[in-house]
Amino acid sequence: MANDNEVKKDLAPLGSKFLPAEIANIDGGREVYSLENEFSTTKKNKNWMVYIIVLIFILLIAAFTSFFTYYASEKDKNIDISISEFNDLRLKEILNSSRLAENNIQIRNNELQALIVEMKNQILEINNRYLIKENSILDKGMAVAATNERISELKGAEQGEINKVKAQYESKINEKRNQISRIQAEKRAEEIKLEKARKGIGNIGDESKVYEMNMKNLSEASQSGLTMMADYYNRYVNYIILKYNPVFSTNDLKVNLEKNSKKNESKNLRDFDELFQKENVISRKRFDDLRVKISEHDLLLQRLIGVGYENSIPPALKSIDNLSSSIVNDYENLWFGLVSTVKQKNSQIEDYKIALDAVLKERPESGYIISSENSSKISIHINRLLTVKEGDTGLVFRTDDKYIGKIEFYKTADGMKAKVVSLAGSNKLKPFDRILIKIK
Repeated sequence: MANDNEVKKDLAPLGSKFLPAEIANIDGGREVYSLENEFSTTKKNKNWMVYIIVLIFILLIAAFTSFFTYYASEKDKNIDISISEFNDLRLKEILNSSRLAENNIQIRNNELQALIVEMKNQILEINNRYLIKENSILDKGMAVAATNERISELKGAEQGEINKVKAQYESKINEKRNQISRIQAEKRAEEIKLEKARKGIGNIGDESKVYEMNMKNLSEASQSGLTMMADYYNRYVNYIILKYNPVFSTNDLKVNLEKNSKKNESKNLRDFDELFQKENVISRKRFDDLRVKISEHDLLLQRLIGVGYENSIPPALKSIDNLSSSIVNDYENLWFGLVSTVKQKNSQIEDYKIALDAVLKERPESGYIISSENSSKISIHINRLLTVKEGDTGLVFRTDDKYIGKIEFYKTADGMKAKVVSLAGSNKLKPFDRILIKIK
């Protein structure tokens, strides 16, 4: 057929547009469609620009939102109250009245504190003035009665001046307190009205912030009053310190502190001596009680030293401690020195008694008159072999045949004594007159 080639030529383009590939491609084989290959081809053809644009858009929205929020917040902080912005005149009046009352309360409180501080300052000046006078009297070292009398007079005069100052300020202070009470009552009434009408006020958050700022300024203005109060208390503390921690000003006291505060005296306590009991000087119980008192004194004094006083008090306490220790040691040395002396004297007396006893063994007398200066308290020496009771009597002879008189014996803390019952004529008792005891 002569036109075969032309038919084929015409079919090829048409088949490529309207017919399936296997028909158009008469000479080719059939192609197989693969879903996996299609997915793989699509994945490789992703457009990343779309994702980047979306991300940038989201970031712009977030930044804009943050900026708008910050701007609105700053604007809220700096907003001014405009009364004309309130729609309800009655609610505006209630709000203004409540805030005005609060301002007035703050102002009156400041004025009240200023009055109180002013009064306290005047009283403190009086206290300081009289404290100087009292310390001056105490430093003079006058008699206790005179010192107490003079200080009592000063305290009476001081209290009189203080009462005058209090009387001057009492009416003013009471008036301010009454004003505050009235304003507080009015404020509570306005707050009740404001609470009831709160729903009709609307959003007053911004206005409240401005009001709080105004109140802050008012509070800052009141700091001067607080500063005055702080200054008063600082000066009051200094007054209290000086009152209970005085500075000794007289030369005598300064010399005393200089001499006694630098020592380190310790007590040297001795043990009980049996001679105290034997001579009836002091019992063991009283001796032990005295030691307890010394210990208690030391305990209290050391506690005071540990307090941490100021000015002249620490050296004064140290001086007292050293002086008390020195006094105790002096008394310890004194009475134990006396004990030694008494023991020595007793030894000598015992020697005399032994000698008299030896004489009495050679003679028939019962005893001797030792001293008769006091006829109602005659010192005697009786033979130790004899037992003499209170109420016994004895006859006194100067020689074997010279009768002097009659005596009666009685007991004393110092031993057996005698008193004159009768004397023969004008005779008087003399030392070493002989005693003949009549045994009942």
